[in-house]
Amino acid sequence: MPAAVQTEGIGVDGPGLRCGIRSVLIMLQSCLKSSANSERMVVVKSIQTLLLSVICASSAAVCVGETWPQAAGPDGAWTTQTDHRVPTHWSGSSGRNISWTTTLDEGGQSGIAVFDERLFLTINQPLQQGTAVKDATGTDIVGVCVDAATGRKLWQIELPGTKSMPHSGLFSDNTSPTPVTDGRHVWFVNAGGRIVCCTVEGKQIWSRGFEARTRHNAKNCEPMLYGDWLMYVAMRDEDDSARRPMLAKKGKRESDAGGWPWTFVRAWNKSTGQPAWVAEDGTSIHNTPTCGMAGGRPVVFHGRGGGHRPPEEPYGFSLTSIDPSAPGKTMWRKDINSGMAFFVTNFDDRFAYCFDTGSLVVLDIESGEHHRTISLFRQVDVRSWDASKKRHVLHADTEFAPPGKKVRSYPTNQTNIVVGKHCLFMSHEGHMIGRANTETGRVEYLQVPIQAVRSRDGSEQLLWDRHVPADTKNSRGMDTAADRRAKGDGWGHVTAASPIAVNSLVYFSTMLGTVYVIDASAEQLDSAALVSVNDLGPAGKTWSLSSLSYADGRLYHRGLKRLVCIEDTP
Repeated sequence: MPAAVQTEGIGVDGPGLRCGIRSVLIMLQSCLKSSANSERMVVVKSIQTLLLSVICASSAAVCVGETWPQAAGPDGAWTTQTDHRVPTHWSGSSGRNISWTTTLDEGGQSGIAVFDERLFLTINQPLQQGTAVKDATGTDIVGVCVDAATGRKLWQIELPGTKSMPHSGLFSDNTSPTPVTDGRHVWFVNAGGRIVCCTVEGKQIWSRGFEARTRHNAKNCEPMLYGDWLMYVAMRDEDDSARRPMLAKKGKRESDAGGWPWTFVRAWNKSTGQPAWVAEDGTSIHNTPTCGMAGGRPVVFHGRGGGHRPPEEPYGFSLTSIDPSAPGKTMWRKDINSGMAFFVTNFDDRFAYCFDTGSLVVLDIESGEHHRTISLFRQVDVRSWDASKKRHVLHADTEFAPPGKKVRSYPTNQTNIVVGKHCLFMSHEGHMIGRANTETGRVEYLQVPIQAVRSRDGSEQLLWDRHVPADTKNSRGMDTAADRRAKGDGWGHVTAASPIAVNSLVYFSTMLGTVYVIDASAEQLDSAALVSVNDLGPAGKTWSLSSLSYADGRLYHRGLKRLVCIEDTP
């Protein structure tokens, strides 16, 4: 049985009109400047989402600046628009354009929610000094609030869990869910079995336990906030008559998939923690659903499939209503036998985007009908780095086949994003950023350096065919990653950080702390489209599976050891 809910009422003071209207005006201005119809459609989707949030989020606070209130940003699509000057060049190694840094008491993997000069993130419960790497595990995590202007910790709250997870897992740990906030309250999720709601000043409002899944340690969903609901992917409660019985032994991750209960997009009342609804179709533990507007209706787009035989079948993708009149109702579903659901399920006001073996599949957002399939590996343009010539060389209309590698038929997990008419992603092999034009079907790849090695004296070396493995130590010098694969470069078989986009700039971050800034609107995906290659800290000392966040001209990032604020300085 789920744990009892401890609750206290949440006051309602009306919508955050100034914040919402300001964001809408920014996007309207961007729409007027844009000349591409596809980009305007993205802006219109964002405007619809913000207007709905302004109208429906009855407990949202009044704010005076930009926000990044959840992992997927203000519009739920991992994108935002701004008139601020956005940081594009920095170095955590040399200190260039680093406004401040804050040492974290322990590591973690959540992104950062940003609202009104407050940052919210989670860390693992600090290990006892001297803990061996094989024992770097735990059930409990800590929610932390930090001052956005200075990096000073304001308060923290403990989130006890029931499922023990290794710290710094290659695919997740209990801190992986990013907090969500509406400016008055913040919701922290411990993937090990607890949700806690607090005021932004740190007063606990309610706490609710849920049954933590035990089959696989994939990252799963990021929490999402819509109207009165907090949404997350979880199993049905044990006393739910619609729940499939648990026939497999808990903890036996490779047990027959048919013996496991399904996981679903679920909603709880954000004010009380009481269960609200469960989606009709299941959602794989590998999938990262997105929430927003489609055809004037609030929806969630989500998928089923992935490695280790997830039980939710048939594999494919679903569009689910989150309209208060029919929450959780399936609007359409599309079966895809390959089970390629281990990505962010992107959509806009025209199309839903998903992956099949070797392909990007574009579906009509209204009906789910097939619109087009784009091969990601055949007849593509590849710009690879020629070390002898010290420049990129174009191989036009060719097969994507990195030398000496077995090419996987999909990108690196969770690294896809849609910006205007383009879907961008990190390749599984070859260290290349890919870009598919969803209107023309043209696919391009650009090889990027694996790592930038910099020092405070200004020296720099770009590594194209090797990397300096991170030490995976926390701020107190203890190694927290028992999985040897955590010493890798962050491409391929890893639940990588999802990219974010600010205007047309896409920020891809890797496990090594390398951040590539790509101009998604560039006419060609060539050297000029690679705006910069940045580092979040010294090579060999920086490790992270967390996405960046943006607000008011600043980027924020957390790694295993520290929290960093990035801001252009004169």
